[in-house]
Parts: sequence; structure tokens; C-alpha cells
Amino acid sequence: MKMISKDAVTQWVLEAIQDTDLFITEVKVKKGNVIYVFLDGDHGVSVDACSKVSRYVENKLDRTKDDFELNVSSFGLGRPLLMFRQYRNAEGKMLAVKMKDQSKIKGVLLKAEEDNIQIETIGTKKNPSIIHRISMDEIEEAKIEVVF
Repeated sequence: MKMISKDAVTQWVLEAIQDTDLFITEVKVKKGNVIYVFLDGDHGVSVDACSKVSRYVENKLDRTKDDFELNVSSFGLGRPLLMFRQYRNAEGKMLAVKMKDQSKIKGVLLKAEEDNIQIETIGTKKNPSIIHRISMDEIEEAKIEVVF
């Protein structure tokens, strides 16, 4: 079985999301031509948007030549942020940051810039809140935390 090109899939997804606020966070093509496309958007990603992208990519592939499984989904909660645009969209949300030195900081993302982020930790009576400026180079991973 011929492996489907990740570059080709990426190009087709870019064509499908052209003129939208959607963007690709990740494309994977695994053994057996199992394709995963993860999307994010400035205003979220709807099921309808995922369906449209899936149909577009599926129409570019030929099932008579290539056996494949295509999975298109939104980026999803709990996954690490991968690009600056995601950090910018997360401003005002609770973020859990794991540093490369393995320390952790949790707080509200105040501002995201190309080379750093500013997070305000939640204060208590004994310990006031602190604003941390963290270089992007120091971040191992950052995830949006769901607050109930």
C-alpha cells in the first residue's frame, strides 16, 4: 500500500479552510494511511466545519487506489498549545504551564507575544498574585485549564 503524503493532505486542508478563521494545528499520516487532521480557529471549530474539511480532503483522495481512514477534529481541550496564534486566542483563560526545568506555573494568561507570555498566578491572603513573564523558549508545554 502506498503511503499518502502528509504534505498533500496539509495542502488540501489549507485549500479547504481558505477564507475562514480556521488553521491547522497538526496533520499526521500513520501506518495504514490513518490520517489525523487537527484544526483550531479564532472562534472555535464547529462539527460542520470539520465535516466540510473531511469531505474536501476525501474528494481529493481516490479510494480505488488508496485505502485510508480520515479523522478531522478540533484541537481539543487538554492538548498542549502548539502555536502562537493559540496562545493569543487563550488570553484571559486559565493556563497550566510546564517549564523546561520541570517547574509549573498556573494562572490567567494576560498577554501573549511572539517571544513571551504573561501569566498572573491566583493570589491568596498570605501570597499576593504575581505576574510572571515567561519566555517561549522556557516553555515545555502549556495547556488551557477548564475552570468550573
